Parts: sequence; C-alpha cells; structure tokens
Amino acid sequence: MTVIVKKLGGSVAILIPKAVAREMDLVEGTPLDMRTDGRAIVLGKKTRRPRRPLKQIVAQIKPASYRRRSSEPMDDRAVGREIW
Repeated sequence: MTVIVKKLGGSVAILIPKAVAREMDLVEGTPLDMRTDGRAIVLGKKTRRPRRPLKQIVAQIKPASYRRRSSEPMDDRAVGREIW
C-alpha cells in the first residue's frame, strides 16, 4: 500500500487508511511508538508495561533504608497562638 507524505504546519504527516486503522484498532488519540529501522519507519501500538506481582515488589523493599522516627508525626504541642 502506498501513502503520500503531506505537509502539516511545520511537520509532515501521513494518513493511515481506514482499513488499516480498523484492522489495528486505531482511533483518534491512540498512542503509537515510532522508530526507524534502516530505511523504514516502523509504527506500533504502545504497549503497557507488564505488571509485576506484589510479592516481587515487596521482596525488594529494604527495611534498613527507612529511618526510625523518634516522635509521632501528629504531636499535640502548640505551634503558634492556638487556643486549647
């Protein structure tokens, strides 16, 4: 399939034919990854990052890296001119 490059403001653009857009489930606002491969421009649907299991995330937490607090965060001491 041949498409024509057109000028659009300060950039250039191509129109994706309706049949291709329908086949790839492309609608207005669909994010695409674009890269060059030699002399070719490769477009692909942006994929989501794979989800990691919660157990794997928790296993990477290092308790030693957290400092212990010496006092409670909500202390009852007056700071300004509060009326108690």
